[in-house]
Amino acid sequence: MRKYIYSTALFALLVISVCAYAKDVCNDLKSSLIRLHVIAESDSDADQRIKLEVRDEILAAVRDIPAYNTAAFEKAAETAASEYLIKNNIPYSARVSSGIFTFPRKQYENITLPAGKYFGIRVILGSGHGRNWWCVMYPPLCVDGDTAYASLNSISELSEALRPGSREIVLGSGKRIRFKILELLEAATPKI
Repeated sequence: MRKYIYSTALFALLVISVCAYAKDVCNDLKSSLIRLHVIAESDSDADQRIKLEVRDEILAAVRDIPAYNTAAFEKAAETAASEYLIKNNIPYSARVSSGIFTFPRKQYENITLPAGKYFGIRVILGSGHGRNWWCVMYPPLCVDGDTAYASLNSISELSEALRPGSREIVLGSGKRIRFKILELLEAATPKI
């Protein structure tokens, strides 16, 4: 009977430790990254092209903003998107908001970010009924067409922004099991 009690207590302690570690990593990622989510007006070829061009304008506008300045990133995204649409006589506007949003798992070469809730800038073009595009604004990790890439500078910035445990999960090996734990914990966390 004692073996059963000790085994159960040890298992409970292990589960609590894993959950605490996973929650700590999730919080570290959320406080170290600014993600970008652009939603197109529609799925037409023209609107999808506009979405990608707006993305490029936003990424160029935020390139020189230092560190984790969320207000500056949001303002730059709003200005870049609006100016692009006006300059190109696009008949709809951009709505830009920031907050905590759900993002899918994303792979950038040798960097993988687990699915979950992150601080992000969301740009909705027109009615926002088209396909999405996801990115990390800070540090800049982007997708160019079907190719995911991260510059050496971006990897270095990300590495410096994360604590060692989080860094190992994002940049290290054995990610699949660790990410599943993080994603399950994120899904099980009560919505506030």
